[in-house]
Amino acid sequence: MNEIDAYKQFSNILNSLQPYSIDLSLDRIKECLNKIGNPQNSFKSIIVGGTNGKGSVCQFLTDTLMYAGYIVGTYTSPHLIQINERFRIINKTIPYNQLLKYAKQIQFKQNVTNLTYFEFLTTLAFLAFRDLKIDIAVLEVGMGGEYDAVNTVNPILSIITRISLDHEEYLGKTHKDIAKTKSKIIKNIGVVGKNSKTVIETIKKNTQAELFFVDDSYLKKADSMETYMNSKSAKENLASALLAIDILKKEYKMNLSYKPLKKTLWPGRFEIIKSNNKTFILDGAHNKSAVFKLVLSLQQYKTDKILIFSALKQKDWKNNLKILIPHFTKIILTPISQHKLSESLLNIQKFIGKDKKTVLSKNTNEAVITAMKEEEKVVVITGSLYLIGEAKASPINTNFLP
Repeated sequence: MNEIDAYKQFSNILNSLQPYSIDLSLDRIKECLNKIGNPQNSFKSIIVGGTNGKGSVCQFLTDTLMYAGYIVGTYTSPHLIQINERFRIINKTIPYNQLLKYAKQIQFKQNVTNLTYFEFLTTLAFLAFRDLKIDIAVLEVGMGGEYDAVNTVNPILSIITRISLDHEEYLGKTHKDIAKTKSKIIKNIGVVGKNSKTVIETIKKNTQAELFFVDDSYLKKADSMETYMNSKSAKENLASALLAIDILKKEYKMNLSYKPLKKTLWPGRFEIIKSNNKTFILDGAHNKSAVFKLVLSLQQYKTDKILIFSALKQKDWKNNLKILIPHFTKIILTPISQHKLSESLLNIQKFIGKDKKTVLSKNTNEAVITAMKEEEKVVVITGSLYLIGEAKASPINTNFLP
């Protein structure tokens, strides 16, 4: 079967799973994993949770482990353009023919209507990693912690990045509540990134395992390193990765080096694309903490800027925009074409008001082309990772105007 047909069949299976359903429980996925032989127990794993920076920490660790010669399976979410971006072996995506094979195996063993979309994908990742004989998996927690599907593994190391308010309807209304549920991914050894005193004390109180905390020495070490990822948030995430590497070397005698970190790239997180004599900055910031870090990183650009913005209805987009608006001369609004929960452009425009010039676009392609024709030299695209995915698939990489 060719890849296109495999993709279509694979997509049909996933579309039957209600992609936006969330049901916090581990009972369903544990039952399914048991039926297929508990593949998550066939390899070592590192699990990465938190609110912001999970994906980049996963990539830092993946590159480090690969450099040391390990066969690494990496599972992250969401994807930007194609869903197989979520499943990688030594940084290469798994072809749809193989993903379809594993999806059918799960279907054969389990009534998949019982699984949520994310549980199904997580089960598939474990099955693929077992079948492809990886040495170690680097796994990104989807949303929460205690009841997240990824938390069915017994990791050699758990990492928690910065915790801020997001998904409050599921995880709790306070930093303390969210830290408590996210702390449950720590089972053996934990690394905790730079966080507030409340978050740190909550994690200590709710964890029995040995804990290591990112301190100023690691933040300074990260800040001094020359890397491709130089935003404020990237340096903070790098500090967590550096501490994790040192713990893996000390506790598990892994022969790891900082050297590959200098070339790590993580798409859509302060990603810079030069096109049509402009600098496009793509950043998936969608909560207050991440937006603040984005604005700090933009201070290096002493020029007028255009904002291309969109958001999902359930996100706190109003407070995000309050932070962003003062830093831009124009705002281009676009719907997220591939998401049913995209916020109405008229609602966003009404919130922005008449004091700031806004332009409405039919889609992300049109928004990018409009920005290319404007006089401002810096264009920032943010508000949602789904928007970033559409931007990366737009004419942004072409050095001519259509």
